[in-house]
Amino acid sequence: MKIENAGLKFDKALTPLKQVKKIIIHHPAHTTWDIKEIHNYHQKSKGWNGIGYSYFIPKTGGAQLGRGRTIGAHCKGMGMNDKSLGVCFQGDFDKQIPTEAQYRDGAKLIAQLLLQEGLQINDVEPHKNFDATACPGKNFDMSKLKQYILEEMNPNVKGTVQTVAEYTMSDGEKRAVNRLAKLGIVAEDFKITNSDQRVMVSMMGGFVRAVEDGRIKVK
Repeated sequence: MKIENAGLKFDKALTPLKQVKKIIIHHPAHTTWDIKEIHNYHQKSKGWNGIGYSYFIPKTGGAQLGRGRTIGAHCKGMGMNDKSLGVCFQGDFDKQIPTEAQYRDGAKLIAQLLLQEGLQINDVEPHKNFDATACPGKNFDMSKLKQYILEEMNPNVKGTVQTVAEYTMSDGEKRAVNRLAKLGIVAEDFKITNSDQRVMVSMMGGFVRAVEDGRIKVK
């Protein structure tokens, strides 16, 4: 997908990202601001280098270049500014609804980014999963966006209901994942996304407890 260069000028040189682990979805929580108005606000009012987002999706569709693949200023939680790309959709989605053009072109851009970075569909997450915020707003349909992304990545899934909804872990599952993460078996940001993974975590959690209790000896 062609990404429009909006001609933004940054105060200082941007630092390339060393890795990309997530694509994080945002809204600016303003009903009309375009990319240049956000850039001006972040630069003049926030005192930042310029717009904090990596890419911008206007209401009419298309994709515009923000910071691109450089360190961002869009998500502090879990140090994500240093290891993620932030895609911002124009609008305030606590008050408005994203346009179909935004969903479609946002999906095209994100599918392209996922392929470039070697990421999976569940690496696309809303800002609220990392920081204390409602971003990208109550009216932003993450399931719809992910469905469109999957269709872009594989046309054969078009019209097929995908199981991409977030799963809320129980306290026991959280404890199991924490134990597994401490042992280096899974990543710290591991998320359970389907029944097979829940069974796997349960089994591995039982194994870890047995090791910790001394019922299983490992060298």
